[in-house]
Amino acid sequence: MDDPKKNFLQNFDWKSFEQFFGARLPQISADRLKDTNWIESYVQDAIKQAFPQNSELNLSSKKYSTEVFETHNSVIVKISIPDQTQAKNVCVKVGANVVKLEGLPGKGSQIIKLGNQVIESSCKAVYKDGVLQLHMRKKADGDFFHEAPIRFRD
Repeated sequence: MDDPKKNFLQNFDWKSFEQFFGARLPQISADRLKDTNWIESYVQDAIKQAFPQNSELNLSSKKYSTEVFETHNSVIVKISIPDQTQAKNVCVKVGANVVKLEGLPGKGSQIIKLGNQVIESSCKAVYKDGVLQLHMRKKADGDFFHEAPIRFRD
């Protein structure tokens, strides 16, 4: 009995497929049926044509793996940047509850959300053994609001 997997490409309804995707597929010869490595490059080219800006952005901006954890008084962020020359190009900006990394390859940036609000000016950043570690003090419960002095006019 014939194996349906072997005859899949030969029995496939290519015309319906082309109509659905609105594009003409390349001619599939007997040689191409045996070696399907050409499919990956064809799909990559199709994606680049369909989404030129998005595919370029996704390929050029690399996101670093991060780990965020907390102690009683601090929020600590570990960012894996194995290449020290890339780490020297990174600019760290700290907000009340986010960290923004700028200067990533491809002129990209990365946002890291923090679980608690922190004191922005307390951030200490140290790079060692391929890891950029940020240490920030948490805002105390009373630190979420700042008193605004009221001026009285007579």
